[in-house]
This record gives sequence, structure tokens and C-alpha cells, in this order.
Amino acid sequence: MYVGLVRTTGQLSPLLQRLRKARGWSQTQLGARIGLSQERISAIERAPESVSFDQLLTVLMALNAEFIVQTRERPEDDNPW
Repeated sequence: MYVGLVRTTGQLSPLLQRLRKARGWSQTQLGARIGLSQERISAIERAPESVSFDQLLTVLMALNAEFIVQTRERPEDDNPW
């Protein structure tokens, strides 16, 4: 199942919620699977950019999702760097 592409931190929060809800899990159920409280899962879903990368990967693995980095084509004259 393809859920979505994330290009900004603001897009990550709803994606995590969609993944969890697609499994039919509450925040409590997800937390129990990875040893975190419901409050911590709520905080991760609310502000995923503020958690460690390791913890984010743990949540993604529990949700059977993966983190993929890929380049995208961009015209040479459109390069912001």
C-alpha cells in the first residue's frame, strides 16, 4: 500500500496517523508494540520532527513502513544551492 510522499516535516504527522489507522491500531496499541506510552506516540504523531531519527525508524518499522531517500530530477537553473 502506498501512503504518500513526504517532502516537509508537516507532511509526516498525518502520514504517521494514516499508517497507524490503516492497521486499525490505537496510539496505545502502537505504543505497546514498541514499548512506548500512548502519550509518547501522541507526541511523535503531533511533532515527528522533534523525535530522534532512531525512534522515528522504530515507529515506521512497527507500522511496516520504510524510510526511503531518493533524488528527484531538477533543472540545472532551478538549483537553490
